[in-house]
Amino acid sequence: MLEIFMFVNPIGGVCLETERNIINSLDYHHQKARINVVPLTNLQIVNDYLERNELDLHDLDLRNHITNVTYASLLDLKAASFQGKKKARAFILSLQKHINQQHEKYSDTLIKNVVTEVGLDSQTFWEDRNSQLVKDLCDADRQLASELGVKRTPSTMLVDYRHNVDGDGILIEGCVSNDLIDQIVEDRLSSYQGIVNRTPFLQMIAKDHDHLRILK
Repeated sequence: MLEIFMFVNPIGGVCLETERNIINSLDYHHQKARINVVPLTNLQIVNDYLERNELDLHDLDLRNHITNVTYASLLDLKAASFQGKKKARAFILSLQKHINQQHEKYSDTLIKNVVTEVGLDSQTFWEDRNSQLVKDLCDADRQLASELGVKRTPSTMLVDYRHNVDGDGILIEGCVSNDLIDQIVEDRLSSYQGIVNRTPFLQMIAKDHDHLRILK
């Protein structure tokens, strides 16, 4: 059994590639896995977003705008997850497509369109989106990332329970390539330069985070 934690910037284009590679590999190999998409932001993630999109790192107004947009997108994804795992997956893939491939600007109008596109109940979405619970769960996501030493997106924690009851935790920073995820799914991973930590998972995490299992 595999469990996968994908730490993502919901508006990040690199994260979209990682998500697709992982999902496609699992489908191709008929491998069951619990997939947890964990939306995350911090100063480093905002910095990375500005650099990847060749935006001015010294423009404070722009930096504040991206910071606010990224945090808003965390709340959006968490609210979407309340309506089911498949809907939440469709939501983040659609949002990233609109922003990174179709170059649309983040706005309430865009979110309304994505909500309609993926078949979410609009009234329920906005009620959840503005709730304290959604904010608290995003805080819990940040705590989980801190426990695992995740500072950037995309970062992926793959937990393999096939040989170790405590789970072999493999933390990968950056995009997860097709070759790497295929090696893991096929259980033939020996070594890989992109792996920054490989430790029994249950030694890395301080508490239960079952509420984070929003996608499968």
